[in-house]
Amino acid sequence: MSSVTTTFNHKALIRIAVVMAFIQFTNALEYMMFNPVFAFMAADFAVPVSFSGYVSGMYTSGAVLSGIIAFYWIGRFNKKRFLIANMALLGLLTLLTTFTSSFSLLLTLRFCAGLAGGTTMGVSISILINLAPTNLRGKLLATVIASFPMISIAGMPTILFLCAHYGWHVALWLTSTLCLLAMPLIVSIIPQDTVSFDTPHALPLDVNTLLFASSNALVQFSPMLVIPVLVPLMTQQLGGSQYLLPWLFFAGGIAGYLSTKMTGALTPHFSAVSLATGSTFVFLLALLIPVMGYSNPTLFIILFLGASYSRLVSSSAVSIQFPDDRQRAGFSSLQSSIMYLITTVAFFLSSFLLSGHSIAQQNMNTLLGVCAISASGFPIIVIILQKKLAKRTLQPNHLIND
Repeated sequence: MSSVTTTFNHKALIRIAVVMAFIQFTNALEYMMFNPVFAFMAADFAVPVSFSGYVSGMYTSGAVLSGIIAFYWIGRFNKKRFLIANMALLGLLTLLTTFTSSFSLLLTLRFCAGLAGGTTMGVSISILINLAPTNLRGKLLATVIASFPMISIAGMPTILFLCAHYGWHVALWLTSTLCLLAMPLIVSIIPQDTVSFDTPHALPLDVNTLLFASSNALVQFSPMLVIPVLVPLMTQQLGGSQYLLPWLFFAGGIAGYLSTKMTGALTPHFSAVSLATGSTFVFLLALLIPVMGYSNPTLFIILFLGASYSRLVSSSAVSIQFPDDRQRAGFSSLQSSIMYLITTVAFFLSSFLLSGHSIAQQNMNTLLGVCAISASGFPIIVIILQKKLAKRTLQPNHLIND
């Protein structure tokens, strides 16, 4: 660990983690809100609501491209300044969206937003992890990841409320403002990054790098199969009322937040395999609820989202050990890029498995079966990653050559 880590006490690291969590909350909200918000936007752009897939797809395309570029080049930039520029650009692009009614221009703006937002998570997490001692990394990662369930708790309900009562323009203005508010927080709380004039030693894009970089995406593939159909699953299959949907998502968000904090606190005390196995077991229990025909949407979403976020924390705590400090920003950007790519694949596969105007129980069970099978391999992935990390410590220059 570099000497810079010792200059930051626990409280300072927590403050940095909270700022990073706010950045992640804003960045993820800006990306995730366009699926539901486009229902309010479509008429102004003279396109059907079903075109929301194109809007999300353009963002994802930009995010994948920027993540791959950042993998090779981010080591040459001051990461604090890069983060400030990203948030400024993201806020500007979101603001510009409210001043156009051209669908083609909207797609262009969303692609550019993906270029900026696609690297934000990787760069911010790399800054935090490089400052943190090993024993605190799991806890700090959990603090940042906890920002995602906060979107279900506070972010999305607020956005939808603004859309319903004041129009979608106001919702986007709020998101743009959050992006701009992140800038002074970065300036005042995030420590200055130092850039070496030496040529950075980039990670080779080999099998091991791709394995570690894709681990989070592979873990999230399973819940992402179900996310697009959560609403019909809970209303049609589990008997939940549409009036209860906001409260169901609120309960799921609370469960996700608590599970991330709990998993982060348990990371120093339990092995990654134990945490991965336990969270996967709970995840499979959640899938059994609709398969067995139990009408309990509250229990389902609590177990489903709680286990999903716990699995993500466990995976992140292992995969982040792979790169060294100089390589972590590029690695994290590649990790985010693969996450966007796998998420897109999961969304398309979900639509393919549930093709048709109505969702039949048999098709839903097929989707849940694929979800369960893909989720079951998570503990095995953790074992493989840990074996490779252990082998690396026995080799010079921290290389894995098998």
